[in-house]
Amino acid sequence: MNRMLHIVSISSGHAELFARIGRDDAVIFIGDAVLALHKNATHNESLLQCCQDRQCYVLAPDLQLRGLGATEILSKITLLDYSEFVQLTIEYDVIKTWS
Repeated sequence: MNRMLHIVSISSGHAELFARIGRDDAVIFIGDAVLALHKNATHNESLLQCCQDRQCYVLAPDLQLRGLGATEILSKITLLDYSEFVQLTIEYDVIKTWS
């Protein structure tokens, strides 16, 4: 079975999206999707539950551009720089973009 890397740039509908993502898959939040990771964001409880079971990342420059820091987002989210993002795209067999 191919492991997938899911690149998410949508800021809502994450519960439905995670229903389609396998446990061995990874998720990177980019663009406006990083706003959903804020600790006080609406629906972040379901997002937190989804990220408990999967490897989830956020592109740090996109987080910073939106005025958020690592302490302001949900736990279990790993910050990535651009080179780490590229490395993940090499490691996974299939890449799916959600926009």
